[in-house]
Amino acid sequence: MAVVTVVAGLPSVRLGLADMLSSHGHSVLAEDEPNDGATVWVLDSPSVPALDAVMAQRYSDTPRSAVVLSDEAGMANQLARAGLRGWACLARDADADQLDLAVRSAEAGLVLLDLPLAATSLALPALAAGTAESMEPLTARELQVLQLVAQGLPNKGIARRLGISENTAKFHVASLCGKLGASSRTEAVTLAARRGLILL
Repeated sequence: MAVVTVVAGLPSVRLGLADMLSSHGHSVLAEDEPNDGATVWVLDSPSVPALDAVMAQRYSDTPRSAVVLSDEAGMANQLARAGLRGWACLARDADADQLDLAVRSAEAGLVLLDLPLAATSLALPALAAGTAESMEPLTARELQVLQLVAQGLPNKGIARRLGISENTAKFHVASLCGKLGASSRTEAVTLAARRGLILL
């Protein structure tokens, strides 16, 4: 498994991430512990100096690998230009299995994005080209719900999968249908697929 350095503003978040990583067999080092540069950096909502520190080796023979937990829509684009060996970008509510997969992918030199961030990142050029001129952007949660609707899950299944109430799931479905200008779930999926918001 990987050797990981966790960087988080709050000690409680750092401990939680370290615990999730340790439970999957990864070795977690403190930020100031010496290492050979082969660690995968896991950063929670990183500040500019923290990102700069990870990118500091971009032009060396040993560029770093990083996993960033962030709800910022532009973070994936920043990471794509960072010169990292491998990287992943996940929402901050990622679970231990997702974090483990992200670390292993980054260590292997791959790029991994969770679905809402990927859909948002991939949809930016389409939106700039004017394919959805007046559409209000979907939130990360609405994109998650949209993908589950595309998989055919009813509101109860969506609620169970996301750990929310059925009423909240129903609210998100209604909201995304309104934003897409769809009169049904099927139409919402069709319109979203045409606009590049979901991958079928």
